[in-house]
Amino acid sequence: MIVIDSSILIAWKLQSDVFHVPASEAMQRFTAGTWGKGLLLEHVFVETISVIKRKLNPVAAIQAGGILRRSHQLEFVPASENFLGYWNEFQSDYLSPLSFVDHAIAVTARERAGGKVLTFDRALRGLPGIIALPEMK
Repeated sequence: MIVIDSSILIAWKLQSDVFHVPASEAMQRFTAGTWGKGLLLEHVFVETISVIKRKLNPVAAIQAGGILRRSHQLEFVPASENFLGYWNEFQSDYLSPLSFVDHAIAVTARERAGGKVLTFDRALRGLPGIIALPEMK
């Protein structure tokens, strides 16, 4: 099991993104089952389709959202079920540049995915207890 971050999903969808090729390769590995089932947090879903809408168009965002929601390889993780755990971690962090969504990803990864996160986010990559994939050169 692995938590999927919006940085991977956005780069995968946006051909102009600097990480498009590695994101496409990572998604091929994910769909081939390399890391098992993916956990898609509600916050990550919202973040992803919002950026795609802004950078491409509403149709692309709706299509991307549909693909994510219908995927049998992804488990949708509603935010409300875990909100207090996310909030507790966020409010105890005065030093890092991590966003609320980053903390939600980290909490879920530690609790449900052995720390594994599919991400390009450098702040997540340096977090204790997080195994950031794919490996970057």
